[in-house]
Amino acid sequence: MANRAYLYSANKELTQLRDLSEWRSEIPLFYKIILGCNTQLADSKIWDYEHPIGIKGDFDKGLRKFYYFLTYLQTQTNLNTEALAGFKQETMAFFEKYKEKEQELFFLEGGEVFDLIADIEPIEKQNESLYKEIVSISVDIDEILDKKPSNLFDFKNASWLTELQKDSSVLSVYWTHVTYFSFNKS
Repeated sequence: MANRAYLYSANKELTQLRDLSEWRSEIPLFYKIILGCNTQLADSKIWDYEHPIGIKGDFDKGLRKFYYFLTYLQTQTNLNTEALAGFKQETMAFFEKYKEKEQELFFLEGGEVFDLIADIEPIEKQNESLYKEIVSISVDIDEILDKKPSNLFDFKNASWLTELQKDSSVLSVYWTHVTYFSFNKS
């Protein structure tokens, strides 16, 4: 097993999925941010599993939130603003090149990553925890973007922000037109 998290775009019925990204052994922060609008648990399209182990969120709103947040972060003097601008540019360039990938939803398949510790915590419980984390990060970002503090790290204390403060690369993006578990191979 590849032990990857997969990110797709999808229509509302989750019947038309398009490959967007994959990440090895964890769920990256940029997935958590872009999934943070109208977030819902969803059934997997890869695994035959009795509980919801996927997560979906509004595509347009999630992508806009990610762009706005990256733009705001570039005002912070203690972050690598050049790298942050690069993450935004990579994302914009990907969706400019692959316009057909823009749909109504982002859809995350995290089952392979969750399976790494399924003997310790059931897959569906890990997905529920991830769902709660995504919602929490989304609330934090909404507050940050509303207040736009001059020093983010004095304004809010959250573990995901502590990671970001240590290393801006936690917001690195990886976009691809075909994933290992692809819904759009020719």
